[in-house]
Amino acid sequence: MQKIAILADSGSDINNFKKGSPLYILPLRIVIDGVEYIDKKEISLTEVLSKLDTHKVTTSLPSPKDIESTLDQIKADGFTHVIVIPISKGLSGTMNVIRTIVEDYEGLEISIIDTKNISMASGYSSIEALEMIEQGKSYSEIVDAINTRLTLKKVFFTVDKLIYLKRGGRIGLVSATIADLLKIKPVITCNEDGVYYSVKKQRGYEQAVKQLINLVSEFVGDASSYDLSLMNADSKLDLEKLQNQIKEALPKVRNIEVSNITPALAIHTGPEALGIAVKIND
Repeated sequence: MQKIAILADSGSDINNFKKGSPLYILPLRIVIDGVEYIDKKEISLTEVLSKLDTHKVTTSLPSPKDIESTLDQIKADGFTHVIVIPISKGLSGTMNVIRTIVEDYEGLEISIIDTKNISMASGYSSIEALEMIEQGKSYSEIVDAINTRLTLKKVFFTVDKLIYLKRGGRIGLVSATIADLLKIKPVITCNEDGVYYSVKKQRGYEQAVKQLINLVSEFVGDASSYDLSLMNADSKLDLEKLQNQIKEALPKVRNIEVSNITPALAIHTGPEALGIAVKIND
């Protein structure tokens, strides 16, 4: 009898899931002036954002001990199979650390899926896997279905200042400096290798946010149903008004939620990061 668990990391931004779901979250780590904190558990988004410009703030991967103890807990809870669904290996070393531990781990059947995505565009795969567990799908059916449906998920986001992406090595030094001087705001997504790239560049933050909606509309095309997550760091925009604009532009949306990104992601995006994650349901 298969008993299946899902293991995601905190960079997947899964904030809403059923209580009692077989979902385990492996937290990323945040280091401020040499002191380490567990993402979201020991430090909040507000606290991290308040220190970005005045302290040395970096992120750290889950330790091998964290990973092993989480797998031990999953096994102790009676699970036999685990589907690991972390954020893109092109943006984080988490997946590779997990793979190293899994190679020698005994007592669980484990598959690792590279979503080649981040935030809820990665998290949606875990949510789908949980739904399939509830439907009684087998381990192999779920792994195959999640891999097949990866291209039906996407996140588009913009930032107010590129300095934070620059610090994290996520964008070229020169292009970031020039863009900030010219007040050019990029609209960023993940490419087919799961690495950030700029889809559009707009003059001004609000114009970039409009492009988010346009790009999501292009992505969903004539799909009959899709779910959206408005992912926010600390945008000064009226998010309720923006939500209504999204519903008008994307009338076939089934569910839309507004959620904060996890502190570890905000370190690389800065305070006014705003994104839309989308999952096509067809």
